[in-house]
Amino acid sequence: MNKHLAPAMLALCAGAAQAQAPVDTGPTALIDALNGTFGQHAGMRASHAKGFCAVGEFIPARGASDIVHGPLFAQARVPANLRFSVGGGNPKASDKSRSVRGLSMRLAAQGETWDLLLISEPAFFAATPASFVSFLQARVPDPATGKPDPAKVAAHNAAHPDGTRQPALLAAHAAPASYASTPYFSNNAFVFSDRRQRLRHARIVAEPDTGIGYLSAEQEKSLPDLFLHDELTGRLAAGNVGFTLYAQLPAAGDALLDPSTVWQGSGKVELGRLKVSALAASDACDGVVYMPLALPTGIAPSDDPILHARNAAYAVSLARRSK
Repeated sequence: MNKHLAPAMLALCAGAAQAQAPVDTGPTALIDALNGTFGQHAGMRASHAKGFCAVGEFIPARGASDIVHGPLFAQARVPANLRFSVGGGNPKASDKSRSVRGLSMRLAAQGETWDLLLISEPAFFAATPASFVSFLQARVPDPATGKPDPAKVAAHNAAHPDGTRQPALLAAHAAPASYASTPYFSNNAFVFSDRRQRLRHARIVAEPDTGIGYLSAEQEKSLPDLFLHDELTGRLAAGNVGFTLYAQLPAAGDALLDPSTVWQGSGKVELGRLKVSALAASDACDGVVYMPLALPTGIAPSDDPILHARNAAYAVSLARRSK
């Protein structure tokens, strides 16, 4: 080899090897990525740090056995431990921010537990753990501007087009006007088993009784950064806040293992009604870790890689906020 070309070739090979180095996608790396973007806040969740607790009940639908069969769905009523939240790891995020809203719940009866973790958009921001880490690393604020570097975001989008879908959905409308006026979606698909033991993939959707409502342009300007708690308090004083939960069936071509895609859907089966009865003290849910793989009889996880990465990551987050 030409002695003048050798150093250049070695540098090129080293650069290529570095570019192709595998990204750490273990549970600690996922939480490190969240903390790197939003900071680590004592006692707070790494994701959906800002939120409050509520209580209610789930009333299974009579026809739920058409898609899921198990003891939990045979109950007349199931107590619900709930948490409403703002997406991201900033506990001081504005309630007007164009980020996802979260609805997590734990339903427990007959020795069974079902944890549902739903967000207010029908697509997640990553298809794989590697994309998850890259998405967040690209949004670490630049110290000079306090905002993400657009070049890094563009580079992520070029490498991981799945990271463009949820941001586009969020940019298309203002923030929800209420936790009670937004739909919520599981994004991940699960495998449902009905009374005939027929297996079908489905995502979970919660549709609000009130219909969907987003902030007006005037509300975006005039409302304080903290309004969602008081707004929901007022709604509850006037009557229960409610949702209908459905199992959304996929249409041909809907991706069963990619939560970053929006399903077209081929229909839905009602699972039951969720009634929110009151807000609760913080200790009603702050110590709860809602686990995506805590599933009742009749519902099993799909092979979605994001779904399987979440449980261990949540355990790391709990350990950090418990210190």
